Amino acid sequence: MSDKNADIKNKFIFNSLLYYMDKIISKVNKAEDKDAYIYITYLAEKIAAAFDKKTFKEKGFDFIKYKNLSSIFNTLNGNNQTYGYNSSILYEDEEINFPEEKTLKPADDFYKVINEMLSKKLEEAECSLDFINSCLEVLEQTASYVPLITDNDDKSDISLYEHIKQSLAIGSCIFEYLSEKDMLQNQEKIYNDSKEFYEEKSIMLYSMDFSGIQAFIYGQYGKEDVLKNLRARSFYLEILLENVIDELLAKLSLSRANLLYAGGGHAYFIFADTEQTKALLDEFDIDLRAWMKENFGIDLFIGSGFTACSCNDFLNKPEGAYSQCFSRVSSAISEDKLKRYNAAQILSLNNQKNSDSERECKICHSCDNLDSECVCSLCSGFAELSKNILKREIFTVVNSKKDGILPIYKKGWLGAENISRKEGGEYLKSKKDILIRAYSKNSLYKGKDFVKTIYAGDYHKADTLEGLLANAEGIKRLGVLRADIDNLGKAFVGGFAPKDQTLSKSAAFSRKLTQFFKYNINHILKKPEYKIPFTVLEKTGEEDKENGRKMAVIYSGGDDVFVVGAWRDVLEFAIDLYKNLKKYTQGTLSISAGFGIYMPKYPISYMAAKTGELEEYSKKLDGKNALTVFDKDNSYHWEEFIDEVMGEKFPLISEFFDFVEDKGKSLLYNLLELFRKKDNKINLARLAYTLARLEPKGKVSEEESNIYQKFKENVYKWMLSDKDTRQVITAIYIYSYLIRKEEDKKDV
Repeated sequence: MSDKNADIKNKFIFNSLLYYMDKIISKVNKAEDKDAYIYITYLAEKIAAAFDKKTFKEKGFDFIKYKNLSSIFNTLNGNNQTYGYNSSILYEDEEINFPEEKTLKPADDFYKVINEMLSKKLEEAECSLDFINSCLEVLEQTASYVPLITDNDDKSDISLYEHIKQSLAIGSCIFEYLSEKDMLQNQEKIYNDSKEFYEEKSIMLYSMDFSGIQAFIYGQYGKEDVLKNLRARSFYLEILLENVIDELLAKLSLSRANLLYAGGGHAYFIFADTEQTKALLDEFDIDLRAWMKENFGIDLFIGSGFTACSCNDFLNKPEGAYSQCFSRVSSAISEDKLKRYNAAQILSLNNQKNSDSERECKICHSCDNLDSECVCSLCSGFAELSKNILKREIFTVVNSKKDGILPIYKKGWLGAENISRKEGGEYLKSKKDILIRAYSKNSLYKGKDFVKTIYAGDYHKADTLEGLLANAEGIKRLGVLRADIDNLGKAFVGGFAPKDQTLSKSAAFSRKLTQFFKYNINHILKKPEYKIPFTVLEKTGEEDKENGRKMAVIYSGGDDVFVVGAWRDVLEFAIDLYKNLKKYTQGTLSISAGFGIYMPKYPISYMAAKTGELEEYSKKLDGKNALTVFDKDNSYHWEEFIDEVMGEKFPLISEFFDFVEDKGKSLLYNLLELFRKKDNKINLARLAYTLARLEPKGKVSEEESNIYQKFKENVYKWMLSDKDTRQVITAIYIYSYLIRKEEDKKDV
């Protein structure tokens, strides 16, 4: 598409946006040629309404005040509930908006606030992609909990924002498709009789996928500032992917409406299925691939693929067509990853010489671009980024190497300066000559310039791994947790019944998960709920709720989490994460996790690999939805771990050993050894003998007598059951770590 036609397309997108805004705030907007391609806008909305399973009316969409948005999880994975959301301005506070069985009627001033926010945004209206993207952000914030309702529909799980976003994306695809075919003049005819058009392969489903993320984040071996380095690497990849997305959309002259989903190193888009789009995508892929190879060698790679789709495909006509679209694009990416480089590139990789083969980076072991301290340019950049990454509110991409610290595709650098949102306006104004774009972390930027908002799990309680262990209870060890959603790909493509599966549902579903893992996770960590039922910890419970977990988020993406911290806090957080996700998704999704305990000096790559293995053991359990702690012998479904290991076995062990404190540790280790070797029949007799010797002598209180009797009866019974024995061993492990000190070298 020529520059002239790109301008025409942008004007069409801008006018379409104003058309939708008019319907929300009932305010006439003066847009140039606003009716020139109005039938394409009507057609796009008609198609979006079909995606949303709504009856399209000539007047377009409608919404009825004082209705609540239904939960997208009501019909996911066979669920059949009628939960809804209380009205809310998205990201206004950190509280999680859980779906509820009974919702409150929206407050009288809810729509007044929406009207004011949108009206204020329209005062800045101009025909530019920056304004369109900025307006989409405000729409997301205000209309994410406003349901799209038609006259005969009492409930809707598609928000007004999602409907407008899909309508804009589809409209841009139709406009470009008809433009290339020189059929724009037929827009009214196509709109009035669109059956044939629904069959045409007019839309392209395009996807990109990062490879090498895990090794890139965790595969560093430096022992200094490990926590800062990890966070810097993780956040850098977030910025890198966001910027790649923005560069691609800018190349195609499209807004963020065309981005269906981005998270966890993946992204899906809908584009026009035109020769021009394919040519631009080829150029983009070649250029991006060369840039990635130049900056990361073979460590990082972005695979891509696309497939042509019709409107009926996205309407799942015939049944199965929708999932086939995603299957085809997935296959295209897999094939692309098998053919990463052409012959010339492979020859270049094989013949490249290290600049200094006798030295290597002390952090990542690279031999390229080393400074006098034996640190490569990338690791040096990460160290610089880590200094203020948690306090920075605005991150810039600039075209000046001297003003940047890390390379960003295409010809940019991640800006080095620490910028607050308050100071953003003046800074952005003064840097117009070098500024490519800017991103605001975890809060909407309210200045005039467009600053894209990105959300990230950035909770932290200390700047070092050792700092996370300060004042921690029990043995001073790091807890490491890796977790991710079970069967997410299957849920994304086929989680809804065939008659309900639409593009809008998939997009809304993905957006809710991204919101949970990139935003709500911070609240879960700041406001602890679960506490191990251990008497020594009871005194610290309220303080913990005020101060948050002694933890730090390393990575939290579209569906997975990697966190470190004081081991007790991490284990408790694992249960909080499970319970909150279950409530958030109404039990329609499950999560599997691996939890390990390590010395803080262990290489982080080792911790990541080991907890990754533990996570895989959880996924091997029937039905997944499990947690594996310490090693493969301690895998449990969540409810078994919470109710039976921690809710039944652990409290009894804790209560009894507080009672026999003078003999506690030696008796504990003896008891553990007896349970470990329960198959030796003599150990059952030894257990009976040991318990008999522990019976309180002389005058004892009724409480002491009851504690002993309860412990004796249950422990004896538990040894007769393989399931109970395994649970007891796990509970003893956890208890022993809570009472151990550094000087106690006893191996459990």
